[in-house]
Amino acid sequence: MGITTTNLEKKQIDLIKESICVYEKVKYCKSLFRDEQLYFSTIEDFVDDRGKSCLFRLKEMCHDLFRNSSEANYKEKLYDITVGYTFHEAMKLRENLYQLEYYRPQCDMTIQSLSEQEKKIVNEIGVLVKKAKTRLKEGFKEITVLNDELIRQLKDIIFLYRGNYLLPRFLYEHEKQLTRIYGRKGFEDLLQTMYADGRSLLIFRTASSYLESDYYETARSLFKRITRTDSKNKAALFLYLYASAYYFYFKSMFTRALMLAEKAHEMKIDDTIKGGYDQSLTKLIADLSREIKKKKK
Repeated sequence: MGITTTNLEKKQIDLIKESICVYEKVKYCKSLFRDEQLYFSTIEDFVDDRGKSCLFRLKEMCHDLFRNSSEANYKEKLYDITVGYTFHEAMKLRENLYQLEYYRPQCDMTIQSLSEQEKKIVNEIGVLVKKAKTRLKEGFKEITVLNDELIRQLKDIIFLYRGNYLLPRFLYEHEKQLTRIYGRKGFEDLLQTMYADGRSLLIFRTASSYLESDYYETARSLFKRITRTDSKNKAALFLYLYASAYYFYFKSMFTRALMLAEKAHEMKIDDTIKGGYDQSLTKLIADLSREIKKKKK
């Protein structure tokens, strides 16, 4: 069956992914800095001016989606500002790290053979490098505050995109990562805010997303999981049968697929659920019947 993912839907998910990458990169760089193991080459993955870092990509994504859009929500506009400011602060931090890494060793060289004027220049540069170290420490404090604000605002962005059919799948697949960021309670609160039934609806929508993308094996597994905990959920049972019928069809297990397809077709269920799959189901039953007849000849 399948549906086409819009370019906007994919861009929204990519934005969320890149935001999480930025958050985790800040944490990683800060831990390296604390252990005096942070190098210019390492921070290039976090921020750069050539488009190879996660923060640069996130800045460009925000500009593309929000900067010149009349349809952007005020929360999206605020996110664009926060990310943009974070980028500029991070570039300052990057520059200070560069000064420390590349100029401090030069200032430590022997100055015995230098003239008084040359010694004065080296000493002045040495003073500036020491200031760069102080600025680097202050820079990390500022970036940490901005990083926490960025990840807090990301919750609002995720809520705005709750209608994106790819989002439930993303939340389901990245549950551990999001729990690490927001805490167990924070993640559960996010689900409750987005979905009336919280986790159970998340799994249902995730399964539906996989089904719409023709991932029948994953979809049927998730729908089955729902029916095990909620035997009265007819929608989940119908979609489990539907996904299973297609799963076995593509496995060339036609008899089993037909049995499941017919069982789904016979179910009395709300047309708002069944209607979207009825035509596909009827065609599948006809195809399976032909395949079984061929085998019998």
